[in-house]
Amino acid sequence: MLAIKTGCDKEEVIHTLCDMGLDQIAKWITVLPEDRWENMFLSIWPTLAKKCGVSR
Repeated sequence: MLAIKTGCDKEEVIHTLCDMGLDQIAKWITVLPEDRWENMFLSIWPTLAKKCGVSR
């Protein structure tokens, strides 16, 4: 399955997570590979990913 961007890039997601007080998850997103971070984020925290604007 591929993740489809809905207007959010990695930096926007990191900023949103930090605003929510989820700095540890934001740091985790930061170190993920550029080509896989969306799919990994969606597979581990699908509801949180959707709240950050990332969807399949």
